[in-house]
Amino acid sequence: MFDNLPNIAFDPLLPMGWVIALGILMFIAALAAGLGKLRSYFLRLLAGLFLILALLNPQTVIEERSPLQDVVLVIKDESESMGVGGRKDASTASYQALMERLKADPSIDVTTSFIRPDSDGTRLTNSLIDGLGNLPASRLAGVIAITDGQVHDLPENPENLLPEDVPFHSLIIGEETARDRRISAIVAPKFGLVGEQAEFELRVDDPGFEGERANIEIKLNGETKARFPATIGNRISIPIEIERRGPNTVELTVRAAEGELTLNNNVFVAEISGIRDRMRVLLVTGEPHNGGRSWRNLLKSDPAVELVQFTILTNPRVKNTNARQSELSLIAFPTRQLFEEKLDEFDLIIFDHFRRRFAPSRSGRSRPILSPVYLQNVARYVESGGALLVATGPAFAEQESIYRSPLAAVLPTRPTGETTNEAFRPELNEKGRRHPITSSFKGQIEQNWGKWFRLIDNKPISGNVLMEGPGAAPLLVIDKIGDGRVAMLMSDQAWLWSKGFDGGGPYSEMFRRTAHWLMGEPDLDAEKLSASAESGVLAIERRTLEDRNQTVLVEKPDDTKETVRLSKTANGVYRGSVKSAGQGAYRLSSGEVSTISAIGALNPKEYTKLLPTTEILRPLAEGTGGGLYTQALSGTAPDIRRVKPGRSTAAENWMGLIAHEDYAVTASKRSPLAPGWLFFILALFAMGGAWLREGQ
Repeated sequence: MFDNLPNIAFDPLLPMGWVIALGILMFIAALAAGLGKLRSYFLRLLAGLFLILALLNPQTVIEERSPLQDVVLVIKDESESMGVGGRKDASTASYQALMERLKADPSIDVTTSFIRPDSDGTRLTNSLIDGLGNLPASRLAGVIAITDGQVHDLPENPENLLPEDVPFHSLIIGEETARDRRISAIVAPKFGLVGEQAEFELRVDDPGFEGERANIEIKLNGETKARFPATIGNRISIPIEIERRGPNTVELTVRAAEGELTLNNNVFVAEISGIRDRMRVLLVTGEPHNGGRSWRNLLKSDPAVELVQFTILTNPRVKNTNARQSELSLIAFPTRQLFEEKLDEFDLIIFDHFRRRFAPSRSGRSRPILSPVYLQNVARYVESGGALLVATGPAFAEQESIYRSPLAAVLPTRPTGETTNEAFRPELNEKGRRHPITSSFKGQIEQNWGKWFRLIDNKPISGNVLMEGPGAAPLLVIDKIGDGRVAMLMSDQAWLWSKGFDGGGPYSEMFRRTAHWLMGEPDLDAEKLSASAESGVLAIERRTLEDRNQTVLVEKPDDTKETVRLSKTANGVYRGSVKSAGQGAYRLSSGEVSTISAIGALNPKEYTKLLPTTEILRPLAEGTGGGLYTQALSGTAPDIRRVKPGRSTAAENWMGLIAHEDYAVTASKRSPLAPGWLFFILALFAMGGAWLREGQ
């Protein structure tokens, strides 16, 4: 479309400076004539004007103009909060209705921008800046956003984001009467001492239902620890005891209410690292032997270990009916304090070369140095989460075997009654090559490990054998008993490695790793489940000692569940993948192993508040003259009006877009306004008239 509009332009015959100087001189001459009371001063001024016009050479300019479209930026929120409560369909319908109205006006060009899911919440400012980057500010008619109003990146003065007089409008999608109960952390510690309590401070919010009660469930490392009621809107302090060293996963879940938008924000997930201040170890040596000092040196070499050691020196073969047991001790053995009062204070108990020896008494009857009640307490200690290491000796195969005590309930292998006395090199079996305790030593066996000379024959009942002796006899057996762990070394010859005999072996590192596994070091667990996110896919890895098909149950943030069958990639290593369902916490379980992995953040900002709101965007809309329109789930859009700059751009039922009426000149044509000689003749006539008037 073209408009032919005439304009006046000048094409001076002399340099513009000369023309201006000449005009000033003529004006001064006319002024002097007027002051001199000459009646011709007006004609002199008129002559000067005609002369100046002649020198300016006025032209008529006719332009062919093409009107330019004004630009409207439409921003559609596709963050995860727009996928709850029917908002996705409603926002799509409103977007389509808005685009139809905008495209029906040929003077409008529409540009779109989208707010994508982000771990930092709804980033409207980023989308706005990116969208405006390539648009001409002089033709920007307005910005329209379709969102739920929950925006997380507006600056302090949001109206400065847009050029002056450009309105920002927003269609607010979502039902204001919807219900959304959520749990959030006020204080969530990152570190805590193992065995001590960490304080979490939380609040449960449920707008419109303040003061009501809601039940909270506490899980630690996938195990439910407690359930209790909480008052909605009040601050809650929750003490949680740290169970183990390394990462501990804390899940705090508030019971869902009827008709909630989503359950994603009913769970708060945190990882707290357990730190051991000091590790208390009780070492009980049944009788002096060559390996006793090696155990002591190993434990004392770690400054974090607080060692309590007792060595039983009583010789059961020497009868002394006139002496009590306490009278035969260099230091009284505080059995009651150790095995009743303070047993649970130890992180690890080691029985080295221990036998159920009997001490003489004055009555003539012998009795055990450690009462069966005390050994029963040790068994309970293990089942309740304690750690026990039994380094056996020849006594394990004899009548005084510790297996003939209540402690047998937690031992993973039993003696056959035989002892093998021959030279052999300890070897790792297939499970030993996989288990994190021993897997790092699998390349050293044949070349570097020294010989041992005794093995207590045994038959495993449960658990896993990691090391073997002659004829594949079990040498190192480990097992999980109840909540605790047990390891048994079926030889008293390990000290030869510490002395470097026959080349020695990894004495310190192997038994240090065994001790840390017993105390629950997560990195040393053989049964592991882990996951990592990349390019919208959750990659899953399962490590196990078992050679059988593995499946994993994945619970996604959108409350859907999917079972993934893993493929074997190496001995004991299985991998698979599953398509992600947005950011948040993914709960994975396989048998008794479980873990939590996060895409984005464990507690996404996107789910902190889900109810639609106009309050966050109000400063931006009012500061630019725009409007906020609560569309609920109607799927409609308000009317659109074109207004001139400076006029009102918002009302209750319509939104205004600025009509700049900008254009582009496609062609132009010039022609003289009048012949140049005509201005000179008029100037001469004016001068002649002045001369005649002055001559009268």
